[in-house]
Amino acid sequence: MISTTEAIILKSLKYRDSSKILTVYSAEFGRCSLVANGARKAKNKFGSALEPMSCSTLTFYKHRGKDLHTLSNAETSVPLRNLMDSFDRITAGLAVCEIVYASQMHEEQNLAIFDLLRRTLVALNASERNEQTLVLWFQAHYAALLGFRLAPTVCAATGIAVQASDATTFTISLADGAPYSPAHALLNTGFQMDAGTLAVLQRLMIIPVEQASMLALSERQLSQMGDFFAMYYQFHLDRNLGDRTRRFLQAAQNE
Repeated sequence: MISTTEAIILKSLKYRDSSKILTVYSAEFGRCSLVANGARKAKNKFGSALEPMSCSTLTFYKHRGKDLHTLSNAETSVPLRNLMDSFDRITAGLAVCEIVYASQMHEEQNLAIFDLLRRTLVALNASERNEQTLVLWFQAHYAALLGFRLAPTVCAATGIAVQASDATTFTISLADGAPYSPAHALLNTGFQMDAGTLAVLQRLMIIPVEQASMLALSERQLSQMGDFFAMYYQFHLDRNLGDRTRRFLQAAQNE
């Protein structure tokens, strides 16, 4: 069956002498694997449409009963030329692609996930600063699509609104991403987060992705947020998705 769909290239691996095996997240099929014959030749028909983080329209032969399909054509659908112009944008883009790659099952369609990934990459392409905050924004909103939405504005025990100014340090429940109010903090365990970091998390949940790069975080806030999301995703998915993101945050801080 011949299929055409828009897709984000998540990974690209060398295959045989001149080909590539691609892992993509597509609008129609979710995560799937494709072989692009001849893609590594100096002159090939795919051009730059198969580079990681590319948003492309792919046409491929979908083999019934198999996990690897054969790519026949690829064209860039959303130009993201600026992504490759800076270390920060490259690493941030690869981080969000890695998170999707590591957390999605084979060929399970989810248009909301595809749209979230594409919007994040478009925002990264346009960003000129604070790309690491975009990665954190993506993690905050991606969790909701995976079924464990954060609730950073209400108490995990009572559901009553919590202000970041209510205390200097909060205990955040890893079960639902909600802080315990000061009255309940001593009775519960979780991730320890400064009030300023909680305020950033609350802000990330309500702003559009285009505004995320306007938030400049301190080194401590970046470190706390990176550690929190690593633990939060591991709690719910029983796998560690935080290594690449933490490496990005550390590299950005050391520049």
